[in-house]
Amino acid sequence: MTEKIKILRQQMSMSLQDLADDSGLTKSYLSKVERGVCMPSIAAAIKIATALKVDVGQLFSPVSSSDMLSVVRHDERLRITRPTSEGSSLEALAAEISSKRMQPFVVYPPSVLSDGPHAAGHAGEEFLYVLTGSLEIQFPEHSEQLKKGDAIYFNAMLPHRLRSVGKVQASALVVISYEPG
Repeated sequence: MTEKIKILRQQMSMSLQDLADDSGLTKSYLSKVERGVCMPSIAAAIKIATALKVDVGQLFSPVSSSDMLSVVRHDERLRITRPTSEGSSLEALAAEISSKRMQPFVVYPPSVLSDGPHAAGHAGEEFLYVLTGSLEIQFPEHSEQLKKGDAIYFNAMLPHRLRSVGKVQASALVVISYEPG
């Protein structure tokens, strides 16, 4: 993913500062992402994709594809682990489709959140359906506890973050809708 961001940025003749200005992220953060030092959150990836005028799935896909159909087998999912959030990872479920308005993921939230208000919002709407375990979704003014089978739908501009609660690692189907770049 990190190499893909750099290639797309260079194809658009954008400097890191241009990408920072257009995405609202810092130049130093984007440099770390491009060097593979850190992995962007879903919210940051959407901001980067919007600034690069591509679908966020293209950032996760090794090749650009304009296919209109994607079948992803369980053992073929693209798994992304965030080194800054121990135990946090996600699986892209439609990375091969380059032009879409929904981005589906299976998310495995961490059980421990870092200190401070690191909740992030992003463009679009978000649907989350708990597949296993229980999780807490934190918003600025309240939190929601969700268990297997529960769902939540919200405006994704509302800053939010997830954590797994209980003995079983939570997993959730997350579908984000947005207007690409």
